[in-house]
Amino acid sequence: MNAVHTARFLARSEVVALVALVLTALICGAAAAVIVPPGLPYDEPAHWSNVLFYARERALPVLGEEGVLYQAQQAPLYYAVAALIMSVVGEGGEGLLAVRLLGALGGAVVVGVTFFLLRAAVPRDRLVVATGTAFVALNPMLTVMAASVQNDSWALAAGFGAVLAAVVSRPWNSWAAGAAIGALSAAAMLVKVSMAPLVVGIVAWLLLHRRVRTAVVATVVVAASTAWWFVRNLLLYGDATGQAGVEAAGFEFGTGGLSVDALARSVLTYLSVPTEYLRNTLVSPWWADVLIFFIAAAIAAGGVMLLRRAREIGDRAPLQLVLIVGAASVTAWLLQVNLGWQVAFRTAYGVIPLVALAYGGTTLLARRPLGRIAVACVACGLLLVLGAWVATALVITSPPAMLPF
Repeated sequence: MNAVHTARFLARSEVVALVALVLTALICGAAAAVIVPPGLPYDEPAHWSNVLFYARERALPVLGEEGVLYQAQQAPLYYAVAALIMSVVGEGGEGLLAVRLLGALGGAVVVGVTFFLLRAAVPRDRLVVATGTAFVALNPMLTVMAASVQNDSWALAAGFGAVLAAVVSRPWNSWAAGAAIGALSAAAMLVKVSMAPLVVGIVAWLLLHRRVRTAVVATVVVAASTAWWFVRNLLLYGDATGQAGVEAAGFEFGTGGLSVDALARSVLTYLSVPTEYLRNTLVSPWWADVLIFFIAAAIAAGGVMLLRRAREIGDRAPLQLVLIVGAASVTAWLLQVNLGWQVAFRTAYGVIPLVALAYGGTTLLARRPLGRIAVACVACGLLLVLGAWVATALVITSPPAMLPF
């Protein structure tokens, strides 16, 4: 059964799981949007400043101008939409909440798209798909991130949508497939340029499967849609990314830790709890660190089990695409870190479907159905307990707000 066929038909149990996980992501995201103090998430004040500029000036911000912060280097699509919402709701606390809820909605879309992507990759094991999707829906870090003012969740929604379009599109309909993949890829990059490695991974996979025309059409659509942004940056700042403009404007960031230990801690944090994302105002207790270790162990063990059972339960082509996109995203992040840039691991979130698939693969450790269900419940329980700790800690410690609301 190929990916195109499996993407069309859902069993009743799959529909229930999908709806439950998407609704859970929406509810948790809405709760986080209310609970997390304004401006506490890393970069939220700079993102909010960008939204305010778009709403007030109805123009693209230029680094170096008065009142423009470093996130002005970011692509414009998310901020333009957020500014439209703000123009209706207002610039006060209600506007902040509305923009946060926009991000939470994007997080729920990511959950839904991830479900279909994992289902295409592993069409013969519903429990792996459900548990892998639950990793995204119940993940405290992903929930808090989505429910802040940021451009990550909608970049991931569009990017994962492009990956899914590549998987389910039919090779003989290359023009339409290329246009759809290109449009979603362009949208992802116009929300956040760091999605470029994911797009490169999709094109590489298309070429690997000799879908040359689809790859060319997708590339042309992406180039035609995004070239103006890079040309603008070149004219304004002298480089395509705008990084030179950030440096010229006087914004400085420390270099990230390059040791294996520092990188591993950063990866585990950004795959589990938002301690670093919330400026380390929350300190995880020892038992939470133990749960994070078990989550990491589950990802590793599930990945091994997937390798062993891939031929039995998986579809080779979608699995290859998830692997290539994930590898491209992590490689790009490591290259930036080695250049001395302070780049958080969330810029490598193109690897999320691969990690989610591995987490779902943990259920393959048990052989009998009841045993597998028990493993899935434990895997979901780890995330729920961590999420409950994050919510409780935010309410009890009441970290300071960094925006005047």
